This record gives sequence, structure tokens and C-alpha cells, in this order.
Amino acid sequence: MNFPVGDVVGKGASPFDLVGEVRKLNSDRFSGYIILSVRGDFVEEGVLFFRDGLIVACSVECLAVQKLIKGVEGLEYFANESRGLGFYQCVSLTKSQVDLVLAFDEKLLAGDVDLKNFPKLIPPTFLRRFSSVAEKKSALDAYGLGDLK
Repeated sequence: MNFPVGDVVGKGASPFDLVGEVRKLNSDRFSGYIILSVRGDFVEEGVLFFRDGLIVACSVECLAVQKLIKGVEGLEYFANESRGLGFYQCVSLTKSQVDLVLAFDEKLLAGDVDLKNFPKLIPPTFLRRFSSVAEKKSALDAYGLGDLK
């Protein structure tokens, strides 16, 4: 995922207190995003956008299985990621930069997120959400040399 680069104002290991972080960003009227990378069976990356302290957009991607989940549906996946092993960064943007991201992809919009109910989205432990049905290929198959086995 390619989003504007801003100033990193916070970072840490995951799992982390997503509810506490969201409350802090809300009280600071933060504009920017939290980017979170976790490793389960695959590497997942999620981005949660804020504008004036409110959650406005979300996107979660798992390249290994070619899944991209945006908007309201992505919130649940992002909340799940906050319980996984990985790391996060909090990146500050201007309101205009956030607006520009949303203008380019309206599917990212998360609707009106009620911060009082937000903690209900977060599971007690990381849940495996993505799975692949792809069969394992040998290194030779990957290069089209499977007949050389």
C-alpha cells in the first residue's frame, strides 16, 4: 500500500493497546494514520486513517493470498491485527493529505465509527483470518523448470 509519507510520531511492538492509542489520537485531534504489520501464517498490513481525531478510513492487505479489504469491513480485520505479533507506526499527516487519500479511493471510507463501541471489535487474541488453498510448488516449478526434478 502506498500512502503519503509524514512524520512518525509513535511506534512500537504489537500486540498493543489499540483502544488506548485511538483514544489518545482522538483527544489530540490527530490527522494521519496507524500502519500495522503483523505476521501470522502470512504478513498482513493494515492502515487506519484519522482526521481531526476521528477514524475515517481503513484498509487491510494480505499480499500472499491477494486480499485487500477496505472501509468498514477492514476495521474488524485491523482490530484483529492489533492482537498479532508485529509492529506499528503512527504517522502524522495534514488534513489535506488525508482528504487527498480519501478522494483517490472512496472505498477506504469507514463511515461513522462510534469510539465507544470500538473496543468490541478487538478480539482477546489474534485470529487467523487469511488462508491459502495454493499448493506448494518447488523452487524449480517457480521458474518453469518443474520437468527437471
